Amino acid sequence: MRSTMKMLVSMSVVPVTAAILSGSALAQGYVYPAKGQSPQQQQQDQGQCQQWAMSQPGANPAMAPAPPSGPTGQVGRTAARGAAVGAVGGAIGGNAGKGAAIGAATGALVGGVRRREERRAAEQVQAQTNDAYARAYTACLEGRGYTVK
Repeated sequence: MRSTMKMLVSMSVVPVTAAILSGSALAQGYVYPAKGQSPQQQQQDQGQCQQWAMSQPGANPAMAPAPPSGPTGQVGRTAARGAAVGAVGGAIGGNAGKGAAIGAATGALVGGVRRREERRAAEQVQAQTNDAYARAYTACLEGRGYTVK
């Protein structure tokens, strides 16, 4: 009973890691027991290598910043600041409403650009983290006598 439970737990680690690493080569890779390891030994080794890989510096996909998703307050705040500045400029020119509208549109555009840059940077960090994890995981398995492709 206890060994069955351990096997089920170790089997559940593989899909979780594959989900974390979606899009990486490792999630779609193959592990071959080159030294005749049993399926149970392979599961145990893979579980231990997953834990070891995640403990390596810069290789824990769960710790990498997630890219921003959906609209954020940054765009709204930037638009509000743009509207305020535009209203002041418009008031000086005689049309505060038009100035506020132009300022809000400009602010929203600037906020959207910033958000896109933040998302790209976070995606790049995530990709680097996934790559570091895949290299560490592969090194561990190859050290234990598996072929990883």
